[in-house]
Amino acid sequence: MTMHALAVLALAAACVAHHDARQAQSAPSGGGTQPETAPSTDGVGAAPAPGDGIERILDAAEAAGARLDAMACTVIIEKRDALTDDVERRRGRLVLQGSAGPSRRIALRIDQFIDGTGRASEDRRLFLYRDGWLIERDDARKQQIERQLVAEGTSMDPLQPGEGPLALPVGARRSEVLANYIVTTTTLPESPLWKDLPPNDVLCLVPRPSTPAARDAKQLIVAWDRATSLPIAVVRDSTEGDRTIARLRAVEVGPLNDADRALVDLPEAAEGWTVDRRPLKP
Repeated sequence: MTMHALAVLALAAACVAHHDARQAQSAPSGGGTQPETAPSTDGVGAAPAPGDGIERILDAAEAAGARLDAMACTVIIEKRDALTDDVERRRGRLVLQGSAGPSRRIALRIDQFIDGTGRASEDRRLFLYRDGWLIERDDARKQQIERQLVAEGTSMDPLQPGEGPLALPVGARRSEVLANYIVTTTTLPESPLWKDLPPNDVLCLVPRPSTPAARDAKQLIVAWDRATSLPIAVVRDSTEGDRTIARLRAVEVGPLNDADRALVDLPEAAEGWTVDRRPLKP
């Protein structure tokens, strides 16, 4: 679950950086690397698209990501296991605080677990990325695991392709996206989570060989509401065949309320908790 949550945390938080992409898309895009055409994978149906259309979306993402300072939304996460074909869902809250760069914090609180039969149960856990560390807190067990992902003294943006362990192309620089991914238009794979989606535009991003993203991701698929340019759906296919879906709803952009701020300003674990701190090996 830890790496699954890490992937979704990065996917959803980066995706929401498009909150004001609609305004940014009104500006004409400049020159740049011409996107390539990627073959269709897993029935997703990737197809060639005019380069200026793709670049317009990436330019909007870059501008919106630079302006974003805080956001919060509800999220539904679904994972399908490639070996067992089991499907599980989790519902929770996603919070992002801080402008683009190494100081940005990303929190994912899980509230509910839904198994393959549709039976729901409480599942209160928190995943927080801050200052180069991923913190996993389990309130029921009074356990906290802290994993260092970025070396001390390293300055990097966790959501920038080619830099951080959370590197994703949404909200990142267009030049870096095109250098790390083959970008095409596509359609969303079938899912019950899409039943209430409005008309949308979808991009498929396939990591280029030998890039950091290619180590564990086969492709990313992101959908934006055509009327508002808000991100509404994210799909991540891993190199092992697992598929993770994030459906974002009720996005709130601006100052965080007290409850959301508490997720990113997580206090130290209380007395009586078990804390397992795992720094990077030299």
